[in-house]
Amino acid sequence: MKKYFNYFLLSLFALVVFNSCTKDDPELYPSTLVKGAYIVNYGSYNKGGSSISKYDYEKGEVTNFFDQQQNKGAVFTSNIQFAYKTGDHIFLMGNSPDQVISVDPLFVQAKNGVTDQIAKPRACVANGDYLYVSCWGANPDWKLMADSYIAKYNIKTGVVEKKIALAGGPEGLEISNGKLYVALNFKKAVAVMNLTTEAISYIETPAVCSYFLKDNSGNLYVSLISSYSNPATKTGIGYINTSNNQLTVYDLANVSSEYASIMAYSKDKSKIFVAAAAYDANWVMVGGVQVFNVAAKTFAANSLVSGISGLKGLSVNPVDGNIYVFVSPSTNSNGLMKIYSEAGGAIAEKTVGASPTMAIFLN
Repeated sequence: MKKYFNYFLLSLFALVVFNSCTKDDPELYPSTLVKGAYIVNYGSYNKGGSSISKYDYEKGEVTNFFDQQQNKGAVFTSNIQFAYKTGDHIFLMGNSPDQVISVDPLFVQAKNGVTDQIAKPRACVANGDYLYVSCWGANPDWKLMADSYIAKYNIKTGVVEKKIALAGGPEGLEISNGKLYVALNFKKAVAVMNLTTEAISYIETPAVCSYFLKDNSGNLYVSLISSYSNPATKTGIGYINTSNNQLTVYDLANVSSEYASIMAYSKDKSKIFVAAAAYDANWVMVGGVQVFNVAAKTFAANSLVSGISGLKGLSVNPVDGNIYVFVSPSTNSNGLMKIYSEAGGAIAEKTVGASPTMAIFLN
C-alpha cells in the first residue's frame, strides 16, 4: 500500500509542477538560463570542431562547449556556418555533412533537422512559417555555381517544400517589401526574388556580395567584397533603396571576405561597424574595424580598432553596445573574443572555441 501511495505522491507532485509552469510561469525558457551571447565556433572545415560558447556578459563568464553541456555530451558532426533565431527556434547551417540543425533557446537540439533535403547550406532568413536557405548545391564548381539554389523550408513540418534555382552562389539573405534579397558570392549582383511569384531579377554590383543589414525603413546595406575568382572594381558597402532597387556604393578597401558576421549596427543603428582585413605575406588575415556613419553616409578617417591578426568577424551586443571581435589564430586551437566599447576602448578578452565567426544574443 505504501508503494502505491508513493507513486500517488510522485504523480501529484509532477501535476503541481506542470500546472505551476503553465499557469504561473508563462515564460517557457527562463531568461536567467537563456540570456547571453552565443558564439558560433566554426572549427576546421571537414574536420569538425564546431561548438557554441555561451558568454554571460553581466558576469563576464564564458562557458565553452555549451552545446555539448545542453545535449548530454553530443557533439556537432558538421561545421556550423551560420546561426539564425526566429520565434522559439534557432537554426544552425552545417556543412560537411550538410544539414540544417534546429535547437531551442536553451540550445537543446530538436530531432527535426534537415539532412538529405539540403546541399551546402550557407545562410537563412524567415518569413512567416517558412525559412529560406541559401545553398551552394551538391557539386559546386567555385566559378559560375550553376547548381546553387534557395531552399524553401517549412518550419512547422520540417520539410523542404521547394528548391528554387539561383546560380551564382547565394550567400546572405534578407526580406523587405515582399521580396527576398540574395547576396551572390560568385556573381557581381544581388538577386531579388518576388516572394509571391518567385520571379527573379538582379541588381548589378561592382563586386560580389556577402551579407545584408536592414534599416528601420526596410532598405538594405550589403557588403561588397573582392574574391580570387571575381576581383572587384570597387569594394565597400552598398545601399539598396528597396522601393526602386537603386544601388549606391560607399567605397572601403579590404572589406573582409570572411563568411558570416563581417558587419553590424551599433546599438542605436547610427553606425555600421565593418571588418576590413587582408591577407599578409604569411596568408594571415590582418585588419581591424571601420566605422560608417549612417546619417552622413561616410566612413571615419581612421580605424576604430586596428592591427588584429586572424580577424574573422564581429558582432555588437544590442544591450550594452559593446563590440565583440572574433579572432582565430588557428583552426585547430581556441579562438579569442576581444571586447571593445563603441568608442574603441579595450574592455576584455575571452577564450572561446576554434575559429569563432559570429554571435547571436538571446534575452
